[in-house]
Amino acid sequence: MNIVGEIRCYLGNEYAQLKFSESINSFSIDTVIVPASHRNKGIGKLLINHILCLADSMKKDVRLSARPLGAFSEEKLQRLVSYYNKFSFQTLDRGLTAVYMVRKAKESET
Repeated sequence: MNIVGEIRCYLGNEYAQLKFSESINSFSIDTVIVPASHRNKGIGKLLINHILCLADSMKKDVRLSARPLGAFSEEKLQRLVSYYNKFSFQTLDRGLTAVYMVRKAKESET
């Protein structure tokens, strides 16, 4: 059974959002959307770090499909992969227009 959730960051009249699914062993980031006028300000990073902290506290991996919105280009896809690599996501597999990635749960440092 999958539980579906959403994390929102309100930005005045707009909001950024991260939609996710949760299963017994992992979380899946389904979409991360930040309005164009608020990009490159760390909002996506804030949303992703929130779900990573939650996953680590529950000792669950996080999975995602890196897939650019809009018209596909290899450059856009590689930028996404590089972005998610900064959060310790590793490539599992590659499709024609998407890269499937996972970030293993981190052990607590206590």
